[in-house]
Amino acid sequence: MAKMSRKTIAIVGATENKGIEFAYKLSGDDYRLLLISNDSEKLSHLSESIGVEKPNAEVDTLECVKDGCWEADVVILAVACSEEKMVAQVIKEVATQKIVVIVSEERNLPEELQHILPYSKLVKVSFSPYLNEVIISGNNEEANEEVSEIFNQAGYHSIITQSLNH
Repeated sequence: MAKMSRKTIAIVGATENKGIEFAYKLSGDDYRLLLISNDSEKLSHLSESIGVEKPNAEVDTLECVKDGCWEADVVILAVACSEEKMVAQVIKEVATQKIVVIVSEERNLPEELQHILPYSKLVKVSFSPYLNEVIISGNNEEANEEVSEIFNQAGYHSIITQSLNH
């Protein structure tokens, strides 16, 4: 029987704190991960470490943000808020119709990101004060559900709230 193809998730900023956390929690049988960072040494270490812990994980590493996001079904931006706009500019051509997850503690999603990525399905994920609970909001109900499922499979408890415009 042919194996179903896995969804590919790119984690931009994979060597940052949240990126590392997501990489470990999302690696396994369910997804193919593209870990993206400009720190090749940390990236290599992270990939090897995941391979040891989860031998069945399908993990690739890239230093080129655009190439990694082009291959992905879902893009998670685990970068500092100050880098989000720059990364959005780099991926805007390859993120069309894709889910782009912004991990942010900010109350509202920066409007600039919606202007830079008008054809992407933006979903904001923020962490609640409760352990392993994430709050998901976005304007596309299907995208919200898919991101919720991804984070639930990674061991988080997700709560979907109102759209980004509120």
